[in-house]
Amino acid sequence: MTLLAWDDSMSIGVKEIDEQHQRLFQLANDVAATLARGFDKEAVGRDLRALCDYAVDHFAAEEALMDLDVDGYPEYDQHVSEHMQCTTKALDFLGAFAEDKAVDMNEFLQFVTLWIRDHIQRMDQTLATFLRGRIPAA
Repeated sequence: MTLLAWDDSMSIGVKEIDEQHQRLFQLANDVAATLARGFDKEAVGRDLRALCDYAVDHFAAEEALMDLDVDGYPEYDQHVSEHMQCTTKALDFLGAFAEDKAVDMNEFLQFVTLWIRDHIQRMDQTLATFLRGRIPAA
């Protein structure tokens, strides 16, 4: 099952970040594929943890790029705030899942799918404009 399909419209033109975004797509798709094969709590939990862990690492990488410029990225606070909100929601969901609380996997996957697409097409495109010329293009 494919939730997220990469296409050129998702590229921000920064190779490192585009590759990380593609990996996020794959990890989200892995969760969906694992669920499609039937509910295996251990396998789903492993895939969810991989997605959450990688998202945290990716957010840190983006935030480090924002600090490269002496003047700093003007939308840094808003961008980081969005990362924190996503991380909090994802980790809350993962915690509830691990504690066997009632969770709606479809709702979580819809959240992840919409959030990733929106964030890349809105906030990360703005970041790309800022970074253009500072980092080799993809």
